[in-house]
Amino acid sequence: MLCEKCKKNEAVVFYKETVNGKTKSMALCEKCAREAEDAGEIKGMSGGFFEDTFAGVNSIFGSLFGLPQYHQKAIGETEKCTLCGATFDDLVREGKAGCPECYKTFSDELSGTIAKIHGTTSHTGNAPARFRAGREKKRQIASLEAELKEAVASEEYEKAAELRDRLKELKSDAEKDGE
Repeated sequence: MLCEKCKKNEAVVFYKETVNGKTKSMALCEKCAREAEDAGEIKGMSGGFFEDTFAGVNSIFGSLFGLPQYHQKAIGETEKCTLCGATFDDLVREGKAGCPECYKTFSDELSGTIAKIHGTTSHTGNAPARFRAGREKKRQIASLEAELKEAVASEEYEKAAELRDRLKELKSDAEKDGE
């Protein structure tokens, strides 16, 4: 998509503002967006729109879902994936993780975006048959632990004792199965 102002460059900033029920939206190249911000036509975010680490990035993380909270590290402290060497800025620019290890390395930064996209940060899809039973037990254990915590917090001690016993039984079954 071309910039709506200069009609020459690729639009990388998509601005949308609603004031008193009227929506104003613009698709601008980085240069025109800077000029529009300086002229007061668009409002920048805290510290200026283009001072943000992710300024001008048109990726699935940035333009579709908003960026997760990300605290910029000092220069020279950029964290890199131990497997593929990608930085978080690379992930944002590409719109996808470089390898499975990226999800572990950048879990803090990615968790908000993944939760927005999928509704959860844990895999809930299909699994090979040999893993299904173990995965189901882990899910039940996590659910019972949450219920137990809630029962204790609401001072329902009889219910908590029942949940504790069921939890203990499930955990011992899981240990026997080698999970």
